[in-house]
Amino acid sequence: MTDRLLPANGVETRIRAMAKTGHSKTMTQELLGLSRWTFDQLVAQMPDVEFPGRNRSRGYRAAVERKRGVYTEAMRKASIAKHERAKRTVRGVTGTVDELVAHFECAVSPAQVRRRVRQGMTLEEALFTPKSTRNNLGRWLGVTADSRRTMLGQERAGAEIIKALRAAA
Repeated sequence: MTDRLLPANGVETRIRAMAKTGHSKTMTQELLGLSRWTFDQLVAQMPDVEFPGRNRSRGYRAAVERKRGVYTEAMRKASIAKHERAKRTVRGVTGTVDELVAHFECAVSPAQVRRRVRQGMTLEEALFTPKSTRNNLGRWLGVTADSRRTMLGQERAGAEIIKALRAAA
């Protein structure tokens, strides 16, 4: 059946023209009045036809253009509900993490506060704990920069004592 459709009525040229102008496969199939199966069979016989990718067709672009600037009541309510769910209260002040960081003028960024909360700190601890003084090595070994300096000093002192003992002997 599909063999009869290709040359007849210029179906092949119509499909090529529609694909070239940006119509999607579904839109082309519906405009030609063909079933999905028949249309797929026709397109399989024309491997050089390229239809636009996802979200690139004329129909998609037209739908996006129609929706531009539309902000429905349901969208507004959903936005407000999402904002309300994100609010937290710390020391009598209610707001999102960004708002709380700005209000308390914290030394840490909102992203750092969220990361700390994910790692198990309470929101108050995450907001008011100062920035970490760990170096990169200490991050993995659990050693802070101050304790690392102390350890290095002790190692140097021990090395000097050993040197002095060897020199005395």
